[in-house]
Amino acid sequence: MHYNNDKFIQKVCEQIGFKAARKGIEQELKAHIDDNIEQFIAQGLDEKTAIIKATECMGDPIEIGEALNRIHRPQTEWGVISLVILLSIFGIGTMFFIGDLPAGSSSIFGKKQIVYAILGMGFLVGIYLFDYMKLCKYGRKIFLSGIILTITTVLFGTNENGILCLKMGEITFTTAFICNLMFMIYVIAELSKCRGEGIIAFLKICSLCAISLILLFFNMAFALSLIMLIVYAIILTVAAIKGHFNYEKRWSYICATWGISVISLIALIPHMMLINYNPHNSEYSTNMVSKYLEGSQWIGKSAFLNAHGWRYLPKHWADYFLTIIITNFGWIIGCLIISFLIVLFSIMIFRTLNLKNTYGFYLSVGIVVYLIINFVLNILITMGYVNNLDCNLSFISFGGTDYLNNIFVVGLFLSVWRRNLIMPSDMYSSLTHYN
Repeated sequence: MHYNNDKFIQKVCEQIGFKAARKGIEQELKAHIDDNIEQFIAQGLDEKTAIIKATECMGDPIEIGEALNRIHRPQTEWGVISLVILLSIFGIGTMFFIGDLPAGSSSIFGKKQIVYAILGMGFLVGIYLFDYMKLCKYGRKIFLSGIILTITTVLFGTNENGILCLKMGEITFTTAFICNLMFMIYVIAELSKCRGEGIIAFLKICSLCAISLILLFFNMAFALSLIMLIVYAIILTVAAIKGHFNYEKRWSYICATWGISVISLIALIPHMMLINYNPHNSEYSTNMVSKYLEGSQWIGKSAFLNAHGWRYLPKHWADYFLTIIITNFGWIIGCLIISFLIVLFSIMIFRTLNLKNTYGFYLSVGIVVYLIINFVLNILITMGYVNNLDCNLSFISFGGTDYLNNIFVVGLFLSVWRRNLIMPSDMYSSLTHYN
């Protein structure tokens, strides 16, 4: 028999394979045993006898440990991992078949993308194994690091095709993507801490969102600023629906969120157009994309491509990678890629709705919305409806920083899902039910 509660708990935890789950189980078992001890003492038993009986009441530690081990297992979403790998492989493979692009031979870009993909897969595994709750703990330091990186880029960065970058030898980083993740991590960390605090908390989160967007704008990440404005608006809307600030006033917070967002959008778009709009380039890009797509077939190369090659493709060709796929392989392949991405996002949405930790839930909402808005904007660019904004097709388009950024957010999502069964359950309502 285990008459020492510490030894009992130790024996239980030895049966649990997922070490990250042990701390929470230790706390839960200790609390349960302490409650039993108090009850036995209240019945008139001395402390030593109460400890013995409280421990005996728990049962066999090995059986309990084995049962808990079956419950507290790490979760892996293989559907997300498989689709990300499949899309990455297709993106790389495409580059070896499309010939000479305006910026050079596509095979050169394909070889570079192989390097990014190998780095990305290692990155994915590392982030998956990483405890995402540490980001919440160090959120403020991460946010300040993002501000410093933004200022460094603005002061010392180089402008490449309208995008500010930092160079380290032959390597070029688009730091806006890195800074954006730092900002979002901190905003969501603060959001998860201020449940039930009302208007003060709401204004605080809105202020942090505004600072993050302004810093992105200074970094000349105009498309990213627009995307993140929508992402933050949706995160705040979900929080308001769940009564995160104040359930009785949730509609007031929703109206305030979208009122501020619409006003910001009205102010943002004309300024973006003033800085970034080139009528000649815009008209050229629209006309050329239309010609490539108009001649596309269900299977095989476009007639326009057979006649002219890629010489008329816009210089920022990476944004039109879906156009390239459709033009070179046909509409069926293009629709298949779109379908894979839709399935990927659907799986991520479904998993997000089943998360029980507040920080993990809002982090996943931000990640999923971010990827979906990127996808929608890229479709609009591909079809020629939007110009003068840069937005790559996730996991498919060429680009090291953008690819690794997408790998990071998916890895973060997988890290959240992996620990869903061991995180403390503090999600007090669903999107459709309130206590």
